[in-house]
Amino acid sequence: MRKREVIIILLNYNNPGDTIECIESLNKITYKNLRIILIDNHSIDNSNKIFRETFPYINDNPPDYLPPINHYVTEENLGYCGGTNYGIRKALEFKPDYIMLLNNDTIVEPDFLEKMVDEMEIKEAAAACCLIIAEHDRKTIWYGGGKLVHWRGLAVHFYEGKSRETLSDLESKYVDFITGCVMLFHTKILEKTGLQDEKFFMFLDDIELSSRITRMGYKLLYIPSAVIYHKVLGRKENPLKLYYAVRNRLLLINKMDKGLINIIAKFYFLIAISIKLVYWKLLNPSFYYIAKAGMKDYFRKRFYQGRGVEVINY
Repeated sequence: MRKREVIIILLNYNNPGDTIECIESLNKITYKNLRIILIDNHSIDNSNKIFRETFPYINDNPPDYLPPINHYVTEENLGYCGGTNYGIRKALEFKPDYIMLLNNDTIVEPDFLEKMVDEMEIKEAAAACCLIIAEHDRKTIWYGGGKLVHWRGLAVHFYEGKSRETLSDLESKYVDFITGCVMLFHTKILEKTGLQDEKFFMFLDDIELSSRITRMGYKLLYIPSAVIYHKVLGRKENPLKLYYAVRNRLLLINKMDKGLINIIAKFYFLIAISIKLVYWKLLNPSFYYIAKAGMKDYFRKRFYQGRGVEVINY
């Protein structure tokens, strides 16, 4: 039986080292009917020169034992959502059976894609995610399944922070949230559900997409037998993340639910952010300014990139 064709989309922004490590791990996987689409999201460093030097066959015929790489450079920084959508549109030109979004700061197990495609062929699902382990120790779980928490307008990761050894059940399960760190889509269903909402630019977009897919009656699958490693050590709150987390949270709540749940989620968030604003105003003025900017931009409907660059330079 013919192996289904899979296209993996990697988005790079000023981070060639991690991207190259990710590609090198993909070069070692057991699944062979594979193509990599590498989108450089208008990097301002020398990423693209490094890619051409590291993979001289880029945009050409690779050795038989390596997957081809199609390399594209955007004309501006489109954010995570716009950059991955750009890649998806390029991938659709090849008419693959599956399209995967994969964070460029990941390392994959050689059999991860084999296991994911096999499960997707058996189970009825629009998209799937796998077990994600922190790269720094390869023991700590970062994502072991997840769920939407509608009354908070958020999603949670199961088993986050727990040891990999605590997982005794490796059976695939249906979930209502999969993380954007790795998403494997049935191409035909992705065309029906639609791509990423570019208003988000980055952050919380995977929650919105998971919610949209499940609202349309499709299923999401978590496959714990397939494993990747994610470089999450030392990540802390930063101005960019804070701005988009605040601005996009109300946007997410409005897209996830209507009626009473929507009102509860908004009320919960507005109370929580008000308390934080008082705290930051007293002890962390820069975070106060950034969070306030995010709130203002939501109510002014200033979406897409918004003032993301401005708050970094504040």
